[in-house]
Formats: sequence, structure tokens, C-alpha cells
Amino acid sequence: MNFIVGFIIPWTIAILTCRRVPLLFLTVAPFTSLLSITLNQIGMEGELWTLHPQTAFLIFNSINIDFGYNPSAGLVFTYMIYYNKWKRWKVYLGFLLFLNVAEMTALVFDKVIYGASWNIYYTFLAYLFGLIVLDLYYHFINKAINVRTLM
Repeated sequence: MNFIVGFIIPWTIAILTCRRVPLLFLTVAPFTSLLSITLNQIGMEGELWTLHPQTAFLIFNSINIDFGYNPSAGLVFTYMIYYNKWKRWKVYLGFLLFLNVAEMTALVFDKVIYGASWNIYYTFLAYLFGLIVLDLYYHFINKAINVRTLM
């Protein structure tokens, strides 16, 4: 079930949404995976949260999130801002709501358990931070590619 919900469904949506822009897959997906792996490992190692089911190797606990859910969400987020030209604030608001509702659903089903020093408000801020970093990253990548094509 984790594989289907955390990997197959998100990537199906992302591929259907972004199939005309291969640049997104080459830039956004690896960056978002790296960001997700880094933050999830810090959070799990620091006992801020625990993901279920547990495995012997901590890094495998978040593999569907790190290579499925988060990169595909980042792809759709970037596509909506840079290629669909939606208003940035609406995309941020929509994604923050969606990501936090998904997180609360995971909490209800005990797929995520927060440590004593973590809560949903910190999760909201973590998602906001991640979206801002991703937006800035793609802005600079896009700018560098456009400057390079002009040379």
C-alpha cells in the first residue's frame, strides 16, 4: 500500500502533468529527492518523527516519500508556476494545504508519528521552506539555461 500511495500514484500524476517538459524531470526531481532525503534523515535521526513501517536501515523508511511523493509534488508545483503560469501565491497556498492534509492523513493512519518536540505547525513550516527553496532553485536554473541559450 505504501508503494502504491507513496510512489506509483504520485509519479503517474506527475508524468501526466509534466510530460511535455523533460527539463523538469532532469532538474526538479533529483533536487527534490536530495532535499527530501536530507530533511527526512535529519528528522528521523533526531527523533523528531518516525515513519512506519520501520526497517532495519533508517534510510529505507522514507524511500517512497523521498523518491516518489516529494519529487512528484515538486514537479507538479514547479510546472504550475513556471509552465501553467498560475499565480504563485495560489500555487503555494494550494500545495501547502494539500501537503499538510496528506501529512495529517498519515498521522491519523499512524504512518507518521511525531516526537515530543515536533508538531503539524513545524511540518507546515518545513513544507513552506521546501517549496521556497525549490522555487528559488528552479528560478536560478531556468535563468541560467536562458542565459546560456542566448550566448
